[in-house]
Amino acid sequence: MSDKKSVTVNIYGNEYTLKGEADPQYIADLARFVDSKMTEIGKKSSAPAAKVAILASMNIADELHRLEKIKAENLKLIETLEKNLLEMKKSSDGSLKHTLELKENVDKFKAEAAENRKKADESTAEAAKVKKELETAAKQAGDLKPEIEKAQNQLHSAKQKAEDLFKEAEKYKGELQGLRPQLEKVKEDLEAAEGLNDEAQAEIKDLKSKNDYTNAELKKIKEELETVKKIPPPPPEPPPQKAVENFLPTEEKLQAIFRKIDAILE
Repeated sequence: MSDKKSVTVNIYGNEYTLKGEADPQYIADLARFVDSKMTEIGKKSSAPAAKVAILASMNIADELHRLEKIKAENLKLIETLEKNLLEMKKSSDGSLKHTLELKENVDKFKAEAAENRKKADESTAEAAKVKKELETAAKQAGDLKPEIEKAQNQLHSAKQKAEDLFKEAEKYKGELQGLRPQLEKVKEDLEAAEGLNDEAQAEIKDLKSKNDYTNAELKKIKEELETVKKIPPPPPEPPPQKAVENFLPTEEKLQAIFRKIDAILE
């Protein structure tokens, strides 16, 4: 446990020695804050110090209550934003391409805006030069006032266009800043999807290996059946003929077996 430190402060004309574990400078700042509140109230009222202290406490409590209310509202706002971000994450499938395209368009527009702004600045400089020349000519001829007013209108129009372009560029910049968290979330989802894709590729490779093994076994069975098919049938024997027919497969049954094997191999 840290040692308590003593700090002498002046509050509303009275000195107090306060002890605490906090930083002495922090305690002194608190005392000055309370003193300022009481002094402010004392200037408006001739009430005794005790009443002034109560009023100052009420004011400080009011400020604290307002800050707590603002804090609660901010926390609620943060919860709402987190909920919105979660909903955005759920609907972010396929949005990375759109976000990148939007970023590309924003960057393109910012470049165009910068170029237009540069041109506007050049136009402004040119207009200022023209204005100066017109003013000189007006002094010399005294009849160029309409031209000068026209140049001033052009200058005003060029400035207005430059300001509009700058505002629009700032707007897109703000939208881009707002999309960056979403872009990061989509990037994380894509990385997770890549991991799942690797697992799926491994399973496909395993299934393909099993399928190759099955095809090899079926091919082996087919070759054995072809060999059996080439064996000449035994010479006819005396009855019971029905038992022999049941033992050897007929030509139609063999063809049906071959068709099924071909279908499996395909």
